[in-house]
Amino acid sequence: RIVAFASLRQVILVGHEKLVANLGQLGPVPLEVVPFGLATVLRELARIGHQATVRMHGGSRFLSDNGNVVVDCAAVPGGTLDPSGLEKLFLAIPGVVDTGLFLGTAERVLVGYPDGRVETLMRGVV
Repeated sequence: RIVAFASLRQVILVGHEKLVANLGQLGPVPLEVVPFGLATVLRELARIGHQATVRMHGGSRFLSDNGNVVVDCAAVPGGTLDPSGLEKLFLAIPGVVDTGLFLGTAERVLVGYPDGRVETLMRGVV
């Protein structure tokens, strides 16, 4: 996120299979959580109706580069049409450091297709 903030321009490259109508359709939203607050964050996520699981790797909790726990959180059943609201909701929970959402940071998104075609999505249109 620091690199994105410091950049003059951010371009994201994705395969066509990453495009979805609703956030959370393909998988969970990762949350970075301070280890001390993990139990509280999991309890609060459950209370507000979001199923969350601690990401595991090799039998241990998967940690971010900063030593925080990564939690995979189901956005909402069927996905959400309000990613910004969802991000604000998650970040308002004490102990959540950040989300895996990078909203409004890219100038453009380049979408690759199996036939070699590349579609360019511009900010405000994405």
